[in-house]
Amino acid sequence: MGATERLYYDDSRLLEFDARVVRVSEGEDGQIAVTLDRTAFYPTGGGQPNDTGTLGDARVVDCIDVEEAGVLHIIQGPAPEIGDPVVGKVDWLRRLDHMQQHTGQHILSAAFVKLFDAPTRSFRVLGHDCDIDVALDDPTDD
Repeated sequence: MGATERLYYDDSRLLEFDARVVRVSEGEDGQIAVTLDRTAFYPTGGGQPNDTGTLGDARVVDCIDVEEAGVLHIIQGPAPEIGDPVVGKVDWLRRLDHMQQHTGQHILSAAFVKLFDAPTRSFRVLGHDCDIDVALDDPTDD
């Protein structure tokens, strides 16, 4: 099995795509993981959470990057069969929120560097908040 073609690298606004199921597995916790030949679902990584949406009639609740093995789409609902064609639909409001927070982080990080010579150490998008850790040796309230 080859790697999943990652459509989100070429078009971050792609919300619907056709794909073929290349693997279906069940984890010890009973969760169903579907690997596709191509995907527009962004997996968790780089401080940004995964996309959600639908894969056929199933709900995509998580996406996990397993590098060379592809992207695992954790689903709730009916599992497709290997070889089945499926339509994936990304939850646009969630994707847009993550994109906006990510862009805002770059702007804020640039300001910290310019004003305080404090580069960003890490960044993480959460459900309703985001964390930015900057290298600021002696912070003040000002």
